[in-house]
Amino acid sequence: MIDLFRKNTLVQVLLILVAILLLWGRSLVHPPAMADGDAVLYHLLYLGLSSLPRLAVILAVLLILVEGVWLNLLLSDIGLVPQTTLLPTLLYIILMSAPATTLTPMVFVGGIMIAITHQLMLRTTLLTISTEKICSATALIGLASMFYLPSLALVLSYLLVVVNYRLYSLRDWMAMLLGLMAPYIVLLTVLFLTDNLSIWWSGTYYSLSATTLPSGTDKILAIIGDIVIILVFLVSLFVLWGHLGEHPIVWQKNATTVMLLSVGCAAMLAYSHVFPVDMRSFAVPFALCGLHLLMPEKATHSYGRRKKRNWVFDIILILTFVAALIC
Repeated sequence: MIDLFRKNTLVQVLLILVAILLLWGRSLVHPPAMADGDAVLYHLLYLGLSSLPRLAVILAVLLILVEGVWLNLLLSDIGLVPQTTLLPTLLYIILMSAPATTLTPMVFVGGIMIAITHQLMLRTTLLTISTEKICSATALIGLASMFYLPSLALVLSYLLVVVNYRLYSLRDWMAMLLGLMAPYIVLLTVLFLTDNLSIWWSGTYYSLSATTLPSGTDKILAIIGDIVIILVFLVSLFVLWGHLGEHPIVWQKNATTVMLLSVGCAAMLAYSHVFPVDMRSFAVPFALCGLHLLMPEKATHSYGRRKKRNWVFDIILILTFVAALIC
């Protein structure tokens, strides 16, 4: 199966479509109700779509598919993944669909994380990014928090990117702060003019302070599936980290920036349930790390040994898909 994701584009597209149907088929047939959220933009979407549950599921599927393709194009454009493979799209869809329910805040946050990644990627030999991109990236973090408040934790990932790109000047810090504040300046102005500022503030304070970590499902299959996804992600993360030195410096910095998103995603887990862990926020780094686990670039082994390795990678990919299916 892994070999199909090396060159045959048509088969890759068909496999991705089949995977989507298998992951989302149950929700499409019996659409669950949307859950409300405290973040202002997602709450507005909930008010408009809560009475149309099937439409919400269809929108979730389409958004996740578009985001997966966009991420694939971004990673291939900067040379982090081969241009002939759609495996990052499949890996992104698998993680964003574990579990596949309906339109949730993480569907929008996933897309915004891809946009943040787009802003932070190096495309020249200059080992830093412009002030405009700094401002855009942090503004997108602020926007993401309007769909899911805990996504403000992505600021932690950005602060590590500051070290990666040496963004230490006063202008860089001011651009970061202004970008992060920009969406909230607009929001607070609207809330003030509509006399809803105090209501929004009390709801926001309650949401950000509610880190009680409620228990999740007690279904044994969902727990097993979650453990499989966690293990595959962690192994892929360490494998890629261990091979960074084999690549040019620009490649290393771009890959490191993508992996550093995991820090903010881990901080978001404080606002999730204890177990199973909600791994959807890790979909962007998993798309990159998972590809380099399943499709290592250097194949210096004999044909027989490469074939055995491909069988192992096929099993890992299938197990990850099944794990997402049963979550």
